[in-house]
Amino acid sequence: MTTYVITHKQFNYPLPTGYRPILVGAVKNANPDHYLADNEGDNISIKNPSFCELTGLYWMWKHTTDATVGLAHYRRYFSKYPSRGKMYLATLLKGQVRPVAEAELAALLNTYDWIVAEPEAGGPGTVKEQFAANHNLVDLDVTRQVIQELSPEVLPAFDEIMGRHVTSFYNMFYTSREELVAYCEWLFKVLFEVERRTDISSYSAYQQRLYGFLAERLLNVWLVYRHAKVKYLAEYQTDQLNRHYALDRFKRKLRSAD
Repeated sequence: MTTYVITHKQFNYPLPTGYRPILVGAVKNANPDHYLADNEGDNISIKNPSFCELTGLYWMWKHTTDATVGLAHYRRYFSKYPSRGKMYLATLLKGQVRPVAEAELAALLNTYDWIVAEPEAGGPGTVKEQFAANHNLVDLDVTRQVIQELSPEVLPAFDEIMGRHVTSFYNMFYTSREELVAYCEWLFKVLFEVERRTDISSYSAYQQRLYGFLAERLLNVWLVYRHAKVKYLAEYQTDQLNRHYALDRFKRKLRSAD
């Protein structure tokens, strides 16, 4: 049982038992604390600027044997709460929340296939419209075409997700080894072909993170395709969540309800 914590730099957030840091982009990034590194063995570390945390995911797929496995970020973790509202309330009462215990995540897999972040909107409109507002829609169209050619059985799930208004972001999850392998075999087959057909050389550094952005949507596609039993947990950002932030979220929710 391990949750791998993706990072591109040294960090000092206290991790619970069962959480292990892995340095991504390790082919270029310094590793003074000797974290696990995504440039060991079979790897795609060099692709980190465009694949983001997926270079860590690829390494996890190729080099780990945990019966249950998860992905978090050095400043973003799952809480134990099923909704952001409950997480914000806990923050107001306790002052902070902590990453959900590895044992609790593993226990949830007795009932569920996947644990992912509570869905949210990435802007107004459908998931497809949100992508178009923030990125290059042509790249999403290329992705759909690749799925249609390589795994047409997944296409209805893709179209369903694109028509929704909320989705789970951050490429965060917890699942079984078997589910991880099946997902990664499909995901990287699709993304490597999308990469071959797209040109991001003129994109800004932010927009060059394209394949990480696509994967955030594709995880949801995979879950629909697999008819997975999904447990949603509220995630939080360590440098953001405090009583002041939680109170502000509650005030915004009240204003939007007026």
